Amino acid sequence: MYNITDKYIIITKKYITKYLKLVFERKFSKKICDEYIKTYINVRYYNLYEKGNYYTLRKEILLNIKEKKERMIVDNYANEDLIENMAVFFFYIVYFDKVTPYKNLDKIINNITTLRKKILNKENEDFRQNLFDLVQDDSKEKEQLLSKFESNEFFLKISNYENTSNVYRVNLKYNIEFPEIYSTIAIEKAFNMTTVSEDKLFVEYYMISVKILNDILKGNFKKQYILEFSDTLLKKKQKMNRLMKIINNLAIQDKISLKIRYEQFNKNKEQIYELMRNGFKIAVILDSTVNTERTEIERLNIFSYILINKDASYYDDIMKNKKILKNIIEI
Repeated sequence: MYNITDKYIIITKKYITKYLKLVFERKFSKKICDEYIKTYINVRYYNLYEKGNYYTLRKEILLNIKEKKERMIVDNYANEDLIENMAVFFFYIVYFDKVTPYKNLDKIINNITTLRKKILNKENEDFRQNLFDLVQDDSKEKEQLLSKFESNEFFLKISNYENTSNVYRVNLKYNIEFPEIYSTIAIEKAFNMTTVSEDKLFVEYYMISVKILNDILKGNFKKQYILEFSDTLLKKKQKMNRLMKIINNLAIQDKISLKIRYEQFNKNKEQIYELMRNGFKIAVILDSTVNTERTEIERLNIFSYILINKDASYYDDIMKNKKILKNIIEI
């Protein structure tokens, strides 16, 4: 199975390396480049090392690159000038990777060209064009990757949970015209048959991966999505592993929860614990099998979200313990 986020990050790393190679030529250091890339990816895509909510993503990136530079100089003082210079040119990645919008690519490339001559004493007639082509190729390859997962047949219905901010339910919907002989009920029934229900998750997970990646590219790390999941997959290890591979990336895992009924959790604890150990979050839908004793209720905090029906007979027992539970969502 294809992991779009992994692939997108690989493309980003590739073009950052090409850019710095183009700037520094023989002075290029892969070791220094890789250190800066690692820090950059961790901030840009995984939102690690966050300094504070009052900083912009651009500021977060620049601060972390600066800190990385200072640590590398301490560890490798002999290469201080190269470490300093590579950091100076690395800062322009925020334009090429769409962190900071720009109106005029030529102006940015001219700034880099001037800086390159001033700091590195390098001036090539074809440098401007080569850099322009590199930036265009990077953008084109990324756009082609994202467009692979566009669909006219399916779309995601994303809606808010009541009284909950930045948490969204996700449902895959079809946009397919069927002959009039088929009733809407029959179509919905077929669409939700066990095998079909499992298979449509592959489409849903690809599409939500693109949605989350676009959120990240816009600097939005707050949105959380609760996805459908078929408990029948827990008995089909190979198929489930193929499905999980689509969303098996820290940037995606951090923003999704798989929806599982409490009854199915009890029946398949080991498989679900294995998912959680592998970084996947679970949103549990409470049902009549839930144990409302206080010690059992406290254990519900292993789930990222607790979904409870307002009309459920156990509703009051759960809600009176609301203070010890996190992330309850009424449905």
